[in-house]
Amino acid sequence: MSTGELKSTTPFLRFAVAGSLTRDYLVLPDGRVAVDILGGNLLYTAAGIALWDEAIGLLARISEDYPQEWLHQIKARGMDIRGIQVDIEPLEQRNFIAYPMLDQVAYDNPLAHFSRVGKPFPKSLLGYQPKNPGSINLMSQDTALRFKDIPFDFFDVTAAHICAMDYPSQTRLPSYLRQGHVATISLQASDDYMGSIYWERIGTVLKGINAFICTEKQIRNLFLGRSSDLWEMAEALTAFGTEFVVILTNNRRYFLYDQITKRKYEIPAYTTEIIDPTGSLESFCGGFLAGLRSHHQPLLSAMQGSISASITQEGIGPFYCMDSLPRLVNARLESLKLSVIQV
Repeated sequence: MSTGELKSTTPFLRFAVAGSLTRDYLVLPDGRVAVDILGGNLLYTAAGIALWDEAIGLLARISEDYPQEWLHQIKARGMDIRGIQVDIEPLEQRNFIAYPMLDQVAYDNPLAHFSRVGKPFPKSLLGYQPKNPGSINLMSQDTALRFKDIPFDFFDVTAAHICAMDYPSQTRLPSYLRQGHVATISLQASDDYMGSIYWERIGTVLKGINAFICTEKQIRNLFLGRSSDLWEMAEALTAFGTEFVVILTNNRRYFLYDQITKRKYEIPAYTTEIIDPTGSLESFCGGFLAGLRSHHQPLLSAMQGSISASITQEGIGPFYCMDSLPRLVNARLESLKLSVIQV
């Protein structure tokens, strides 16, 4: 069942984004909370694209109890929601994230974090259990996107991004999309397989991918016992065929390895006040893909991603960055160009 009654009037699409929609419960660094708000890596990525471009189609699966008004909000932002499929089977859509400190993140024990900031525990979060990495079945089909879930005209897009999601979706979607006109595909790594025990699977993930984006923690976990040099790791991943690897480092810099030119760049995160770090890397992915589709210059694309991420962090929710003035966006981009380092 699809969201047919909310059919989009978008005449054509340039981008497709596959990911998840969530109902977010946030305990922010300054002690504020956000309870049951619109979230999901799908929307943060799409908003990161929308800062630079338009005509975005969304692919996801949701439960029947997902708020219909949220789907209307997404559509009102100009995004095509025909690829959002409604499952009869219930899905866990709640997503809890707490930030005890600006550079710390926690995903469990929500009761303790609401108590820590002196806010009442939301009854709608009762019974919530975060995903346990030790119990993940990589081959589970429960949440996987299927070929038939993709509207026919989504195959006409020229650029697509696959958010961090289940392993079957991440490994199959590129081959599905390549059957159409998709020339550029980026993918954000999932914690599910970014560990040394899954080393043999990483080639399958990277097959058919132009750009791979991950965190320093993820890539170090993957290469544990093999390498400790980030640039060496990035170069090793391009041996599987991907052109560009981006690593968000622990000190909030973006390392970009360009396999085509063999060049290495450090792009700083644009300095700004951080209100809510949620979704910032996803927004980076969106800005990065928007650049690759427009001009296929990876360095400039990474700078665009850094700007998308910086604006997302200044507010709460996935659509905050979409309301930025073009003058602000361009000024930040020009400023960031002065801080890029070629290694």
